[in-house]
Amino acid sequence: MSFEPAPHAKRQRTTFLDAGKPDLNPAAPVQPDIFSNRRPTHPTPAQSSTSRPRDGQGKKRERSTANGNYLGYYRRRREVQEGENDERLELIPIDWIKGKRVLDVGANAGEVAIELAQRFKASEVIGVDIDPELTHQARKNVDLAWSRQVPLPQLVAEARKLRRHHGEQNGDEDEGDPRSGFKAEEQQSEEIDCDYFPTSMARMFGFLPHPRGLVREYVEQDATSPRRAGRQNQHAVVEIRHFPENIAFETADWVNTPIPADREGYDVIFALSVTKWIHLQGLNPGLLVFFRRCFDSLRSGGRLILEPQPFSSYARNVKAQPELQERYDKLLSGAEKGWRAEDGDFERVLIELVGFGKRELLGETGRVATTFRRPVEVYTKR
Repeated sequence: MSFEPAPHAKRQRTTFLDAGKPDLNPAAPVQPDIFSNRRPTHPTPAQSSTSRPRDGQGKKRERSTANGNYLGYYRRRREVQEGENDERLELIPIDWIKGKRVLDVGANAGEVAIELAQRFKASEVIGVDIDPELTHQARKNVDLAWSRQVPLPQLVAEARKLRRHHGEQNGDEDEGDPRSGFKAEEQQSEEIDCDYFPTSMARMFGFLPHPRGLVREYVEQDATSPRRAGRQNQHAVVEIRHFPENIAFETADWVNTPIPADREGYDVIFALSVTKWIHLQGLNPGLLVFFRRCFDSLRSGGRLILEPQPFSSYARNVKAQPELQERYDKLLSGAEKGWRAEDGDFERVLIELVGFGKRELLGETGRVATTFRRPVEVYTKR
């Protein structure tokens, strides 16, 4: 038996996209956390934010959107450019949030919660969402936001001391370090530059570690002793945590399942574009449970910031998600006909059945003449 040699295969010409060529978009390196001696637990932004769990055969499982858990939902619907503030939060007085404890229900990927913690300087922000993939993305977005924030003044000051020690100090000390990008008086400003570094820095080099001890301070405050009926003040030391130590995310069905953070109560609860999904899942009783949960979780004088969705917007989502059709039909008419926010039903329920004070309209946001044009309302716990 003879074997004929195989014909010589034509050599393929290498191209720019060959596997052997350098990767011009490499994954960011995993860096150790130099402040806690632990490695970061969250993937870097270079890894896909839309990756989905896989089944046993390696196929990607489809994500259910029956709860409104769309990736990048707020950014798509409002056409927000990166670095822009949320227009709904522009309606909120900063003193409602600064130093307060805040809950964001239906936090999605965390854009609103991050802005409340970073720009509004809430004492603590808890973001809760039913979708674990969105919660995971939110934690990554916190790391990205921290990596892009202007350096902390105390870190810049420490760097200047080191340069001076090594004979590298240039110019007058009071003028600030010219290489830090801002002057000494700007370091003490209340405003925080949240986009100091470009996104490419985190993409290329990975997230900056959290300097846990440097974003906390202890302030002595006067506290009136209840036993002295206001006649004597006591000094109490209060811990103040700054971004990113003042924000956390939880995965939970908050309407039906309390979370440990609820025990301390909240000063403000945000419910932005979540009423439709709660309504479709639980009908009128489910929406009433949600409103009562908000009331019970708020401290005295606390505020519910609500962006209700009109009933006219339900049909489009039901058409795309047939599993919601049966519940939508019940809300449409009959004995279980759903409440309509645009008809004032939500306002009556919140005031007459739940116990909130009167409704205050803060304004409207969203594109004009669309279902995304929605009011932003506030209800105060009496």
